[in-house]
Amino acid sequence: MKNKMKKVLASVLAAGLMLSSFSFTKAEAAIPEVPNPNKTVMLVPLDDRPMNTDTVKKAAAAAGIKLIMPPKNIIATSLQDDKTGAGSHGGDASAVIQWIRDNDHLADGFIFSADMIHSGGLVESRSFSPAYTTSQGTTNLNIIDEIKKAYPNKPLYAFDSVMRFASTQDYEGLVYEDYKKLRTFGEIARNLDSSSHANVKANYNVANGGGNIQYTAITEATKSKYYAARSRKFDLNKVIVDKTNAGKIDYVVFGVDDSNPAENTIQTNEINWLTWQKNNVLINKSQIVSDIDGISLNLLARMTKELYNQPSLKYYVEYFGTDGKTTVINNEFLYENVHATLKKQIEISGGTYVTDKNLADVSILALSPKSIYRGALVSAFESNMVNSIPTVVMDFYDYTADSYIMSNILAGTNASRMLAYSAWNTLGNRMGIALGTAGSRMNFMKYETDPTKLREASKAFASLSIDRIAEDYGYKGNRQKNVINEIKSKYTGNEWNMKTGRGPLNKDPEGKLDPSYDMTPAQIKAIDNYTLTQMQAAQNEVVKSFSGRRVIEKINGPRSLSFVFFNSAPTLTDSDVSLPWNRYFEVQIDTGASNLYD
Repeated sequence: MKNKMKKVLASVLAAGLMLSSFSFTKAEAAIPEVPNPNKTVMLVPLDDRPMNTDTVKKAAAAAGIKLIMPPKNIIATSLQDDKTGAGSHGGDASAVIQWIRDNDHLADGFIFSADMIHSGGLVESRSFSPAYTTSQGTTNLNIIDEIKKAYPNKPLYAFDSVMRFASTQDYEGLVYEDYKKLRTFGEIARNLDSSSHANVKANYNVANGGGNIQYTAITEATKSKYYAARSRKFDLNKVIVDKTNAGKIDYVVFGVDDSNPAENTIQTNEINWLTWQKNNVLINKSQIVSDIDGISLNLLARMTKELYNQPSLKYYVEYFGTDGKTTVINNEFLYENVHATLKKQIEISGGTYVTDKNLADVSILALSPKSIYRGALVSAFESNMVNSIPTVVMDFYDYTADSYIMSNILAGTNASRMLAYSAWNTLGNRMGIALGTAGSRMNFMKYETDPTKLREASKAFASLSIDRIAEDYGYKGNRQKNVINEIKSKYTGNEWNMKTGRGPLNKDPEGKLDPSYDMTPAQIKAIDNYTLTQMQAAQNEVVKSFSGRRVIEKINGPRSLSFVFFNSAPTLTDSDVSLPWNRYFEVQIDTGASNLYD
């Protein structure tokens, strides 16, 4: 019955009707697009969040690429509408597949989220009652074979997730307390055996040292559903491996969405099996990395390299603080260190890691976790600008952006010359996002010679740069706490997930019962309006720093750059700002194309 309900809801979305959980979604703002693109790339995104859709589209425009995606109403995820989770559903995978068939002739290359195709998106891929069975999901993935048969010479990249420890909070009735229990359950040490795909699944319930897993905080029925969800997801991982091995996928990335540094959790055998496949079967055609939301953007960089026939970009990395080779990424990819993950991300982008800065095309300045050497990073950035070195800033300081480095960069005269910046969510996400932005832009600037195309792409790039700084530093680093405090001070709802219609007796993120858990439509609208004013202030801070300053427009050769001056950007309006899925976790801002001058 639940499967049928999910498919009916997805069909309603495909018909263009809006369910109650989408009543407060802002209209999609005008995202900069180049009028005469060099190439067209089809993206089937992970889900409808802006990092997986709008940001990739802006980066494509900044690289002279037209990005086409399915309509957002058929890729949208809805969190629960009531306390039983009756309104939970992912995208409409069947409608997405039909959209691919209707539009494949337009594309010069393809980037496919396997999760969207086989399940309807990331959240639904780990569902305990999925809309698509393993068999249906496998059949859905045959669209990849169709596309490769029809267009054997067009690059086709795919990415798929490794199921995290728990399903999704506020989805299918899963409250925070349930989420915590499931995550703890997944982290319990398992017997290590990745010798075969079957043996990985056979050891889901085998404790380290033998015997069944002992954990009484969840019921046996819930354990069975959990194992079934993992088994389904891992079976679909294997389908993607097999298709890549058969030449249907040119390059594939498996993203570990949420993990643990421990060496033998329930994910470990899955990751080890996929790693063996990467090293011994899918040689030079695959990668497995700590990231999921940044992968499509990073694959865009790889796509521009191929479509523009460019050599691999060379990246040099400097850490400010603890050396990346000795820093383990907490709650991410097993026991892998920061530097190992960054080298993987560089490979995914189509780039090459080098140890000689003089040989590099791009300098990466990485602020290490809890580093005291923030001033040194700012000085290195300014030195790079004087020496015309395209520079990426990756902020790994904490869960949110470090205010010091970006406030000081904005206070200088060179913020507009930054090639890419990221401080969004996990360290793996930050790498993929920054490298995807930098790589796609660099490949374009090295390739393009037409002044008009260079200028149109630069207008999109300047706006993308404003948005990335305003979102990561302006919102996550500074103003997110203001939004949270606004909700807490004026309303009694759940500030983490502002929903209506679920009724009382739900638990808030601290596990407390709150009879006034849900918010009214008017309250959510008021929070949206408050967020708009916060982001207008964040945007204005960046725009003031950019005004009259130079933006990189063309790569002429090593340390030889051409610039254009920034004049202005459209002010954010009501349709340009929103809290995706009505959660304060991230903010969507869409600055229209900027005005530039010689």
